[in-house]
Amino acid sequence: MEKEVVRDAINAFYKGAGVNKKFTGSVNDKVANIFGKMLIETRKCSNALAWVPTPPGGRATITWFATNFGRAMLDRFRDSVSLTCARQVIHVWSRELDRASILG
Repeated sequence: MEKEVVRDAINAFYKGAGVNKKFTGSVNDKVANIFGKMLIETRKCSNALAWVPTPPGGRATITWFATNFGRAMLDRFRDSVSLTCARQVIHVWSRELDRASILG
């Protein structure tokens, strides 16, 4: 269940950015951490994610996502991402995210 929240959040981020990509890899702590970094980077260039709390110590975990991203938050997430900023973050980080899902 917690891992599905992470996958749903990643896919909502891609969709909100208008990127035709779907994350289908395995969700693990490395994936959660990298996706957390992606959110932090997006917050630097867009205030659309200001409502997302910063993970403790800057390191997101699967449990952190499960605690902070409910269905309503994911819907808000889909509707609020700055396209240009999020696309740039996806461009820079998506390979590393995919790699983390394989290497765990």
